[in-house]
Amino acid sequence: MSVDVIANIRSCKSTAQFLDSQFNELVAKAWHKQADIVVKDSSYNLVATKNLLCIADEFGIDKADDDDYKLVRLLNAEYLDRIQNNQFIEKSFPQVLEGIELGQGERVVWEFKETAKSEPQRHAQEKQWTVFSSVLNNILMRKRYNELAIKIEKSGVLIITNQGLFYKINNSISQTKYSEIHSLTPMKNGVRVQANLSGAMPDTYVTGDGRFTYALLQYAQGLNR
Repeated sequence: MSVDVIANIRSCKSTAQFLDSQFNELVAKAWHKQADIVVKDSSYNLVATKNLLCIADEFGIDKADDDDYKLVRLLNAEYLDRIQNNQFIEKSFPQVLEGIELGQGERVVWEFKETAKSEPQRHAQEKQWTVFSSVLNNILMRKRYNELAIKIEKSGVLIITNQGLFYKINNSISQTKYSEIHSLTPMKNGVRVQANLSGAMPDTYVTGDGRFTYALLQYAQGLNR
């Protein structure tokens, strides 16, 4: 069916006076509109998902062109469907990143590359705004705090195992066991992890697909039960 969809799209070009770049731009716009509909549905249409992935591959619609992470969510759709239907995920990650040591019986369930990590910074709360009125303090200071309070690390790798999380950026590796997590909160493009340690600040991992990441963490924790 995907082959037929590609052929139908290609046939439109022969009847229209478009340059290749113009035609590809129109296809990309139509793709994004249809992808919006699919990823916002509570249950992905896997046939539509497969067609959209084939179109993206054929016309060069990649992650760099997709600020809303639609392509990322479509790529994960099949695995999210398996989790929602209580099916096992059969995906192999044979090579563990250098520096990461798995515990006894621990195995990699999923690996998110190019994952950003954000965390609140306590020093932002010390910022003083004594010259502003209470109105400005309630508005501008709060806006400024939001800008200062988030530290974002880019290009890290988030590894989910059946026992916890690893996050590696450059040569730095952090590990969080599921037993150390107080709560998980799904976000639009990732998950927020709150540790149960006293004074711990929450970490947000931006994978591009909050719904799948949250479901995957629930699934991974359940593997040891």
